[in-house]
Order: sequence, then structure tokens, then C-alpha cells
Amino acid sequence: MKKTRIKALFAAIFALTGIALFADEVKSSPFSMRLTTDLAYYPKNAPKTGSDTHFAPVTGVFDKIECRTNFIADYKINTPLGEHWLLSDANVILSGACELTPVSLRPQISLGFQPLPFFVIKGGSSVGLGWNAMGFEGICKFNEKTREYEKISPVNHPHYDVWGQAMLMFDTGAIVPGDWNHVVMLASYTISYSGIAGLGKGEAFEWQCSKNLVKGTIFEVQGILGYQMPLALSMAGVIYNGCGHFNGSDYGDYNENYDGKFVTHSVSPFFQFNLSDKDELFCLFNFSSRRGFETKPEKDEDELFMKKVGREWYFNRIALSWTHKF
Repeated sequence: MKKTRIKALFAAIFALTGIALFADEVKSSPFSMRLTTDLAYYPKNAPKTGSDTHFAPVTGVFDKIECRTNFIADYKINTPLGEHWLLSDANVILSGACELTPVSLRPQISLGFQPLPFFVIKGGSSVGLGWNAMGFEGICKFNEKTREYEKISPVNHPHYDVWGQAMLMFDTGAIVPGDWNHVVMLASYTISYSGIAGLGKGEAFEWQCSKNLVKGTIFEVQGILGYQMPLALSMAGVIYNGCGHFNGSDYGDYNENYDGKFVTHSVSPFFQFNLSDKDELFCLFNFSSRRGFETKPEKDEDELFMKKVGREWYFNRIALSWTHKF
């Protein structure tokens, strides 16, 4: 597992699934199910010091891995808003999911509305239970006096989040038909509020092995540019992701030095493979940014007491995601 969670980046997979709406549709049952398993490999990447924007090279072959399995069920309800081709395929999708990792269980629900072929509005929420096992920490609370993360009851302190998203999609194949004319573009903006029940403002916590988190409102901007092909390699492209807290004050007293409003940017070349009619493999290489400090922290929690002086880019991970459709 790794302090930077795999969830945000692999949300792109479900966004890419929405691009298929531009392709020729096959009439099928409104109910669908899929199982997605994600695996991420992280090389060692020791931080460098410096107040400028710089790149930190890989310093070791292996650091950690991260994995999760997600079972998702969708139910599509056709809700045509008129006979015009822009409105006739309007629909609502009800989704339920259950995410399982070695240290957490998180049921999720969401509701999506697609009034136009290129526009989707979604919202959802989740409640998760975490535990600590085999040296992995699923849920902990930060003790400022000892500067250590301590175990807390998952029953009394479940993780929660609520979110809303607006998404725009476009495929050049909708204008110029042809198997080799599909340049796909997607842009989304997500607002979420998350935290651990029972913890107050500015109290840091650890969730799914991600440290130095606090409850608050977070924004996420995502853009995808890809080229779709009628091959086993069905799509190749790049993903941009940027996210951060709206208010640095969510970090309380830590905000002055730690910079609670710091925006994390990442760029990820990706490849998507069609293994069969029901199986897809998604692969990406992630370059990300993090806070830069004047001195090297000995452990992640030390960063809360250090002054952020710059931005550091580094090669973060190689990630794979396999999806099986039932």
C-alpha cells in the first residue's frame, strides 16, 4: 500500500467507459455488472530538498504495492427528454459498488444523469470501515504529542464521503465516422467532502494507508486525451489530474507551514487493451508532484510540522487495472 491512494487515478477508467456511449450501441439488458481489480507498483523515490520546482529521481527498485477489488452493479433507466437525437437517449444510471482492500471495506452508491450524449452529472456517497493488519494501517488517528498514528475503532470512526461531478465527453468519430477517426476527449470536475466520524477540524488521520489527511471539501479536475483504435490495443493517451482542498484552514494549525491548499498535479500516459469481449486491461505510468521541503522528513507524519517551500515532481507508480464484465 502507499500513502497516495489508487482510487483517484483509476476513476479515469470509469470515465473512459462513458466514452463508449459515442460508439454504436448494442441493445441489451439495462442491468450490468463488472468486477475491477487494481494493482499499483511503487519504486523507491526519496525526496530531495530545495525551494524551487524540481524532479526527484527513482532511488530504489521497490517500495510498496497497493491493491483493491471493486464490484459494481449499474441499472440504466431511459429517460428521453424529446425526439431530437440530442435528447432521445437521455438516461439515468443507478450504481452500487463494494470496494475491498486488505485493510478496508467500503460500500458505495451513486446516481448519474446524462441529458445529452456529451454531458453527464453524477453524485454519490460511501461509508467505509478500516482495520489494521500485517503492518498495514487502514484507519488511524494522529497523536500530535507523540507524533505517531494510533489505532482507533472502525465501528465508532467510519470513513465517509459525499461527492458531485460534472463531466464533458467528445469523440471525433461522432462527426467523421470511421474505425480510425476516434480521438476522444473528456473533462470532469468533482467536489467531495470526506472525513472520519468523531474527529474534529484539523485532526489528521490515516485511511487506507494514506497519511496526513483531514476532513474537508476537496476539488478534483481531470482531463483525458486518447486515441481509440480497432485493435487489441484499443486506446492510448494521457490523463491529467489535479486535486486539493478548497480551504487550507481544514488543516488547522498545520496550515501555516504545511500549506493545506497545496494542489497535487499528476500526468499519466495510459494504454487500454481489449483482452476479450468481457475483459479489459488498463495500464498507466504516473508522474506526480508533492510538497517540497528544506530538509528531508524521516517519515510522512513529520511533514505536518515542516514548512513547504516548493514543488517536487517524481515518478510515482506503474498501475494495472483488469475489468471483467458479467
